[in-house]
Amino acid sequence: MAFWKAVILGIIQGLTEFLPVSSSGHLALAQYFFGIEEPQLFFDVMLHVGTLGAVIVAFRRDIRDILAAVFGREPRPRTDSSHQMTKKSGRIFALLIIAGSVPTVIIALIFKTFIERLFVMPLFVAGMLFVTGVILWLSGRIRSVDAERREVNMVSALIIGAVQGLATLPGISRSGITISAALARGVDREKAARFSLLLSVPAILGATILELKDVASVDIPIWTIIAGTLVAFVVGYIAIKALLRTLRSGHFSRFAYYCWGVGAVAILGYVINRSL
Repeated sequence: MAFWKAVILGIIQGLTEFLPVSSSGHLALAQYFFGIEEPQLFFDVMLHVGTLGAVIVAFRRDIRDILAAVFGREPRPRTDSSHQMTKKSGRIFALLIIAGSVPTVIIALIFKTFIERLFVMPLFVAGMLFVTGVILWLSGRIRSVDAERREVNMVSALIIGAVQGLATLPGISRSGITISAALARGVDREKAARFSLLLSVPAILGATILELKDVASVDIPIWTIIAGTLVAFVVGYIAIKALLRTLRSGHFSRFAYYCWGVGAVAILGYVINRSL
């Protein structure tokens, strides 16, 4: 893999892991059009490590407070955040993250082999991008029947975890589908994004471990891998901040048009590529 391709893939991973446009779909299409026919498992793992680091840095105080509560300590007081946790609320949040992760793990393990085959099917990926677009478009129009529910509860966590499992399909946005599910449950926008992004930590970590055990050899220069990882980290951190600002402004559903556009371009590119 050329150095410049690694940098571009790092940018794509960083932007699309958290913006609601499907990182798996973008990476699958980019590798197809770059002519990368063999899956670069270790490189893909390192890109995920980069974006995992971005989440940990962006939500380091939340993660610190949750861990403190789990291990029996009172979370450190905050003066500049509305997300102050107590020992009880931190433990509840940790339980909700665990509960939301369970259906994701079950779906990922059952359908792992089947889903891996879909990554080399650009038409399927394009179709799932259209589906993501529809989900995002509906998220701006669906109103919860219980407008007073603002916190994530156990039922919401299980539903969000289940739809996160569907995001293992290339072209389905993990952040897009989980935040949309939370919004449909009446969860406040910022709290929906916060839960979705923190729920991504065990999801990305699990996917990384799952892929890492299948890595047999590495045939990419180490500096190329490091460059892609660092770019994914930096761009991913910027994308998280952009996602939070987008949700606050109420423009989350506008990403639907982008997904539809990318899906259409992918289909057109595939047809042209096959005809050459």
